[in-house]
Amino acid sequence: MAETFSTAASVRLLLRFKWLILGVSLVAAVGMYLYTRTLPNYYKSTINCVPAASDQGVMGGALSGLSTALKDFGLNKISGKQGEQYEFIVVLFTRQIRDSMIARFGLVDEYELAGRPMKDVRGAFEDNLDIELHAEGNYEISIWSRDSVKAAEMCRAFVGYANAIANDIHRKDASKTYSYVSQRIAMIDSTLDRITDSLSKFSREHLMFAPEEQAKASASALADAKVDLMKQQTILGLLRSSYGEDDPQVRSQATMVRQMQEQFDKAQNQPGFAGNFAITDAAGIGANYMRMLGDFEAHAKLKAFLMPTLEQAELDRMKSTPSLLVVDDPIPAEKKDRPKRAMIAAGTGLGAGILVIILLLGRHAYVGFMGPSKPKSTTPTPEA
Repeated sequence: MAETFSTAASVRLLLRFKWLILGVSLVAAVGMYLYTRTLPNYYKSTINCVPAASDQGVMGGALSGLSTALKDFGLNKISGKQGEQYEFIVVLFTRQIRDSMIARFGLVDEYELAGRPMKDVRGAFEDNLDIELHAEGNYEISIWSRDSVKAAEMCRAFVGYANAIANDIHRKDASKTYSYVSQRIAMIDSTLDRITDSLSKFSREHLMFAPEEQAKASASALADAKVDLMKQQTILGLLRSSYGEDDPQVRSQATMVRQMQEQFDKAQNQPGFAGNFAITDAAGIGANYMRMLGDFEAHAKLKAFLMPTLEQAELDRMKSTPSLLVVDDPIPAEKKDRPKRAMIAAGTGLGAGILVIILLLGRHAYVGFMGPSKPKSTTPTPEA
């Protein structure tokens, strides 16, 4: 029959081996403490930063007017605001910053990883780097190093590299904007040159330079000529009714009316009255002229709209402004932050004691489950 594995039996077992448990825990704690004494001290420095305010400059309105078009080309400005192209924290986790920090401060030697893959060195640097984004929007960047002064300098350098990368991205973004807008303006200039040549040729051929004013002037002159013709026709009718067709005065008036009618018809149907075109063709010619003039004005206004954007993009390509502003400058630590030898030793001793307890309870449970072993029989086997 297997023995019952009860709580009371477990407690008795642990009390019986209490000195073993305490001894193993003490030896493990002392051994770990002595080991941690060989580990180098690490000092912590922290720099507190806030993102710079988004600055679109005086051309913010013009850029916002092109936001839809530029978004298709990925030309939105860098910003730390939620919902923009990306958060600034992406820059803080770039491999470029880590490699620059490792090379500048000789971290391969500090971490004693000479000859090891760069991946291991980056991992060691990550273990000694902490970036925290607070709800208020500020960044706290903490770095550990064996030298307290070096740790503070590394914090400043880290922010400097982050600003340099952000500026480089900003310039590349502005270069894309500049390239697109400059190409668009070049196309507009080409179109304006073509429309200007067409308008000049059209004006020379048809003597059309101000359709609305020319239409008003020609309509007024044509109306006056029509009124004079109708007056003379009325006088001719009165003379005919009074003197008959053979009267010299009637024949003279008829001749004058006929000449006025010919001039009126010529003004309507032949070029020269309002320009080098017939009045009957004025609508079509004027419409073509107005269409070309409208295209010219539209492209000219679009160019005027894009020019400030081009100038702002050129300024963005040249300027260099920090994206992170330092609120609290890092200072060298007065005492070490790592390793916490007492905590490590206590944790190791506690872990060793728990491991011994588990082994003792496991052995007791196994023996109880299997039951006491039976003694072997010593009775000789009878021979056949």
